[in-house]
Amino acid sequence: MGVETMALAAMAAATAYSTYNTVQQGRQAAMNASAQADQAQLDADNAASAARVQADRIRKTARSQAGEANAALAASGVEVGEGTALNINQEIYGNAEEDAVMTILNGENQRKRGYVDASNMALYGQQQRGAANAQAIGNVLQAGASYGMWKASAAGRNGTASKAGGAD
Repeated sequence: MGVETMALAAMAAATAYSTYNTVQQGRQAAMNASAQADQAQLDADNAASAARVQADRIRKTARSQAGEANAALAASGVEVGEGTALNINQEIYGNAEEDAVMTILNGENQRKRGYVDASNMALYGQQQRGAANAQAIGNVLQAGASYGMWKASAAGRNGTASKAGGAD
């Protein structure tokens, strides 16, 4: 096997390895970003779900507070279900419902932000993969260009080459 053949084989092997490695890095970056995006969506869904659970707790607490207020008013001889007692219950339920709705809206906003984050992560992974593929193509093209320059130099067409013994 001649020197030229060995050099070409070494260059081809190095280029193939570099190209494969670059493509694999791009794939891994895309897979990592996809996994992060999936986790961000799960976290976002969990935040919205937790907000609904918290809203239900707020409503349950309001029912309990209204019941306690009714019991206290009834024990003091106040007619429950009209007048001041009714106003107290309406205020308890109104405040609780406002808190519950705000909790749900905050959870939904967290969910939406989480989905946007997930989308951005997935896009980043796709961009990383595209950049790696472009770099891999560049590796192949550069190897071809390097081989062409080496071949031209070896043939004496790239500048001047001294003859054996340094004679011109």
